[in-house]
Amino acid sequence: MRPYHLIPVLPALALVLMPFLPFVNTSELWFGLPRMLVWGGISCLLLTPALWFTERAMTKGREGEEQA
Repeated sequence: MRPYHLIPVLPALALVLMPFLPFVNTSELWFGLPRMLVWGGISCLLLTPALWFTERAMTKGREGEEQA
C-alpha cells in the first residue's frame, strides 16, 4: 500500500463518522443549513480533489516504473 492511498481516507472517514461527532450532530445551523448537511457537503467536495490527487500519483508512479 502506497502513502498516496491514504489521502482519500480523511474525507471518507469524515463522512462515516459524521453521525457520531457531537459538534456536528446538533440542531444548530451553519450558514443557515443543518450542520450535518454542511459537514457532508464539505466532505464530499474534499473527496473529489483527494481522489484526483491519488489518481495523479498512481499514474506518475506507473510511468516511472515503465521507464525504468
